[in-house]
Amino acid sequence: SLFCGPGGLDEGFRQAGVGTALALDIDDECVNTVRLNHPETRCERADISRVGLKDVDKWWGGELSPVGVIGGPPCQSFSVSNVHQKERDPRHELPESYARLLKRLNARSPVSFFVFENVPGLLGAKHRERYERFKRLFKDAGFMIFESQLNAMHYGVPQDRPRIFIIGINHNLHPACSWESPSREDRLVTVRDAIWGLEEPVYNESGLDCETFPVHPNHWSLVPRSKKFSTGKLKEGEMWGRSFRTLSWDKPSWAVAYGHREVHVHPKGHRRLSIYEAMRLQTFPDWYRLTGNKSAQIRLVSDAVTVRMAW
Repeated sequence: SLFCGPGGLDEGFRQAGVGTALALDIDDECVNTVRLNHPETRCERADISRVGLKDVDKWWGGELSPVGVIGGPPCQSFSVSNVHQKERDPRHELPESYARLLKRLNARSPVSFFVFENVPGLLGAKHRERYERFKRLFKDAGFMIFESQLNAMHYGVPQDRPRIFIIGINHNLHPACSWESPSREDRLVTVRDAIWGLEEPVYNESGLDCETFPVHPNHWSLVPRSKKFSTGKLKEGEMWGRSFRTLSWDKPSWAVAYGHREVHVHPKGHRRLSIYEAMRLQTFPDWYRLTGNKSAQIRLVSDAVTVRMAW
C-alpha cells in the first residue's frame, strides 16, 4: 500500500478479504494510525519517490512479492479547490513514483493488479497531459488500464465525494480479464444515517486526555468561537463560504476535505463536526482510531479514501 494515509483504502480491502502486507507513507501520524489499527501490516515511514526494491525487502524482511499494489498519492496539488496550484509542485510527480516502483515489483515477480485513486482535478486541462503520462507509465509497467470516475455517495457512503479510479490488470497473467465499475446502490445514505443520536462531543482544549473522552477517543470538536454558532445564523444546508458549510440531515455530506480546519458545521448549526463524526462520514468502523494532535487528525480524516468505496 503506497501513500497509505490513515488506512481507509487498506481497511476497505481488509473487509473484502485482502490484507495489506506492507504499507508506506511519509506522514508520521499516518504510520502511527495504520500501525494501531492494522497490527498485522508492516507499516513504515517512507518518501515513495526515493523507495527502491532493496528498501521494500528490508522492511518486509525478505523478498516481497505482492499480489496487488494499491494507493492514492496526495491529491491537494491536483484539486480544483486548490487555488494556489504551482506548476513545479513536487507532489505532481508522486504518481510517477508509484508507477516506477510498480514496474520494478512487476518485473521481479508478476503483480496481478493495482488500484490508483485520486481527485477529478487530474482530468482538467491543466493536468491532462500529466494524467495521460501516468497512464502510459502504468501501461509500460505491464498492465491493461481501466479507469472510471466514481462518486462515493453512489456506493453507500454518506458523502458527495467524486474520485478517479485507475485499475490495472496484468496483461500477461490475466489476458482475458477486464474490470467494470461496481453497480450503484439504489439508496443514498445521509448525514442522519451516519451521526444521528450521538452524544455531544468534548470541546477540545489543550491538555485534555482523549483516552477519557466518552463515546470515542476521536469524538471531540473544535471550540465554536465564532458568533455565528450562537446567533442562529448557520442554517441547515446553507454555506457561508468555505469556512461555514452547514450539513443537511437528509442529504449526503459535502466532501470531507477540511483545509485550514474548515471542518463542516453540524446540521444543528451550533458547532463543527467532531472528528469521530467525520470518520463516520468516511465510513470508518466505530473501533477505528486516528492518532495525533488536532491538526493531524483533521488532516488524516480529510485525506482518507472512504472505506466502503474501497471495499
